[in-house]
Amino acid sequence: MANIELDGANKKIKVDSGDLTLDVPGDIVLDADGGDVVFADGGTNLLKVTNSSSDVVLQPQVDTKDIVFKQYDGTVVATVEDNATFNIPASKLAIGGTAVTSTAAELNILDGVTSTATELNILDGVTSTAAELNIVDGNTSATSTTLADADRVVVNDAGTMKQVAMTDVKTYMGGGLVKLGSSSVGNSTVSTITFDSIFSSTYESYRLIGFVNADTGGAQTNFRLRASSSDVGSSSGYTRIERHTYHDPSDSSSSQQSIHGHNSNEWIIAGGGMRSDSDTAPCWFDLTFFPNTSRQFFNGTASYVKNTNSQVHTGYVGGITQSNLSPDGIRIFPSTGNFKYVDISIFGVTQ
Repeated sequence: MANIELDGANKKIKVDSGDLTLDVPGDIVLDADGGDVVFADGGTNLLKVTNSSSDVVLQPQVDTKDIVFKQYDGTVVATVEDNATFNIPASKLAIGGTAVTSTAAELNILDGVTSTATELNILDGVTSTAAELNIVDGNTSATSTTLADADRVVVNDAGTMKQVAMTDVKTYMGGGLVKLGSSSVGNSTVSTITFDSIFSSTYESYRLIGFVNADTGGAQTNFRLRASSSDVGSSSGYTRIERHTYHDPSDSSSSQQSIHGHNSNEWIIAGGGMRSDSDTAPCWFDLTFFPNTSRQFFNGTASYVKNTNSQVHTGYVGGITQSNLSPDGIRIFPSTGNFKYVDISIFGVTQ
């Protein structure tokens, strides 16, 4: 049995072998009026806990030695080093449970920051997560992303940082011309081509460029304005002027002009006719629409092939509605039969 000796002369409690356990029903309080509690091993002081104006100071007592914090399994989680460095192992720093993946070199960029406390306090309302902030970590790998109109990019607008929609970027990069929709048909037929919910206050005008080929000889290429996915203005009247110049291959001296009227139900982009194969009515057009005016109107050029001698009509077309129809779309269709080929694109135009 180990013996416990009280050495009053040297102010010691000595045990001649084994460990000493203090087992009390309450707390164990070390009350040192000198302000220091020292841990020693074999007479060598290792660590001192000091009261410094009620601050607690932990101080190693052996030069060049560190204070090491370990988990139960022995894993080092932090070290207070002799060179006054608080060292955390790589990838062990976390904020709110999310690991910070920035390197020390990356974080050291802040070493030269001259921001004031007021400027830094702006961050007090930042709701970004550590994962979001780590996006600026400097990763060199890129992910594949399909950009959409609703996506945002950050730009400096005369000193103010703003999120800008990709639609604005497209408008700027496109020089004011933005493709809003397209339609194409190959090796099949379609009775109508519709662009709904296209017109808005975003663009001053709209440009329609295309080629269609009807499967019925003599078919005209027509269009109607639409609102809320329905045709409008069927009784309001579509006033139209068209002046075409065409060439008849059977008459080398022919240079003829014709003026066409209008259709009260729709605008006619171009007349139709039969080519020599008697089964198609092709039409090419480049038209500009102005739907955001008190009365809608359009102008442009169109070409089509007419009659069995393949006369080519090319010229100016234009028209205006008799009243405001407030359209948001357009429908293109042949006067008879179907389109057997379509290649049409519509663009929004800004100044």
